[in-house]
Amino acid sequence: MRRKLLAYFGCALIIGGALALGWYSYLRLDMFRVQRAARRLIDQQKRNAESVHPGSLPHALVIVPPRTGEPLGKMAIPRIQLSVMVLEGTSSRILRVGAGHINGTALPGTKGNVGIAAHRDTFFHLLREVRPKDDILLTTPYGTSWYIVDSVEVVNPTDVQVLQRTSDPELTLVTCYPFTYMGPAPKRFIVHAHQHV
Repeated sequence: MRRKLLAYFGCALIIGGALALGWYSYLRLDMFRVQRAARRLIDQQKRNAESVHPGSLPHALVIVPPRTGEPLGKMAIPRIQLSVMVLEGTSSRILRVGAGHINGTALPGTKGNVGIAAHRDTFFHLLREVRPKDDILLTTPYGTSWYIVDSVEVVNPTDVQVLQRTSDPELTLVTCYPFTYMGPAPKRFIVHAHQHV
C-alpha cells in the first residue's frame, strides 16, 4: 500500500512538473511573439512616417496617444544590453509580455516625464547594473529620444512623486526591489534620466 502511494505521489510530481514547464514555455513563447510583433509594427510605422516626410519629420508633429496594449516603441540601454519593446499601459498582461508606458505620464518625443515599468525578473532584471551616465534610447515611429541616466534610488511603492510631471523631457524607469526577492517586493527601484540635447 505504501509503495503504491509513493508511486502515485511520484506520478503526481512528474505531471505537476510537466504542467509547470508547459505553462512557463507558453509564457515565454507569448512574450517572444508579442515582442516580435511589436518590433515589426513599430518598424513599419517608422517607414510609413519617413515616406510621408522624407529626410526629417515636421516640427509641428502631433503624436497620437496609443490605445492600451498597443506598441509605443523600443527602449534600449546599450551598455547593459537591455532591449525591450514598450507597450501602452501597465496591466499584468502587458507587463508579462513587455515593458509598459505608465498611464498619465508624458509620451516619448514630448516634454515631460515619461514613465516606463517592467518586472524585475523579466525585462528589467538588468536594471540592477545601470549606472549614472548610461545612455537610454527610446525609439518610436516619430524618431529616437536619447536619455542619460542621472541617478537611481529605492523608494516605497506609495512614493509616486517619482512620476511627477516635469516641464523638461525626462524618463523614469520603475521596477520592483529587491531584485532577488521572492513574492511581492516591498520596494521600488527607480532610474531617473534626462533627455540629451
